[in-house]
Amino acid sequence: MATTPSTSKTVLVTGAAGGMCAGINRRLAEAGHTVLCVDLDPAAAKRAADEISAAGGQAASFEVDVADEASVQRLKEAVTSEIGAIDALINAAGILDRKYLMDHDVASFKRALDINLVGPFAMIRTFGPELVQAGSGRIINISSIAGTTGYPYPSYAASKAGLSNLTRSLLLDFWGTGVTVNSICPGVVDTPMVIQEVRDQVARKVPTGQIVDPAEIGALACFLLTNDARNINGADLLIDGGATQLFQLFDRPATAGADA
Repeated sequence: MATTPSTSKTVLVTGAAGGMCAGINRRLAEAGHTVLCVDLDPAAAKRAADEISAAGGQAASFEVDVADEASVQRLKEAVTSEIGAIDALINAAGILDRKYLMDHDVASFKRALDINLVGPFAMIRTFGPELVQAGSGRIINISSIAGTTGYPYPSYAASKAGLSNLTRSLLLDFWGTGVTVNSICPGVVDTPMVIQEVRDQVARKVPTGQIVDPAEIGALACFLLTNDARNINGADLLIDGGATQLFQLFDRPATAGADA
């Protein structure tokens, strides 16, 4: 693993034990950043941190339930006590509740919003002041193209649409502070969460014909942490192989250049 550069940052990643975060964590560590692996499952968070440490990187683990404001506050106290201030926050914790409208009740719908939308809000509200103090803090929300296109599972689509709009709305709060707030919006990502039926549609629905590797999301996150990205702010950054541009409108042409 590369030697930690002078531009290394302390990056807190929620949902760090999830499949997508394996690639994010690895890329952050390879870039020389210290990764704080935070998850609802403390044992899984520790395994994620241990993997980074075993590869020569710097990492620590913490427990949090992002849907519980008191838990978020306890996390803040623990991180401050054991690590100090953070330089960047990546909100990657989330759930995909595969329920259609009539399968949901209000409680299950709210639970998805609590984790996918209220959780990032609570994390940003809690850690935002120290990101401002850093003068160049970074907030990265892992949203989804589902927030733009819609999705068969309404709680997921609604929460991700809200997260992307929260990203844009927070520009006022961080105006002039040096803190940037952006969303990464993946398409179909190669994680255990993706069912085979969806994988089978990638060649037909995604212009590049490729599923997104989690490491690609990590690479984009690493770029957003750099000074070269200081003027990327309030953006929904798509990493979907072009799927959003043609979502549910066209299938792949039968032959190259064929009329749609």
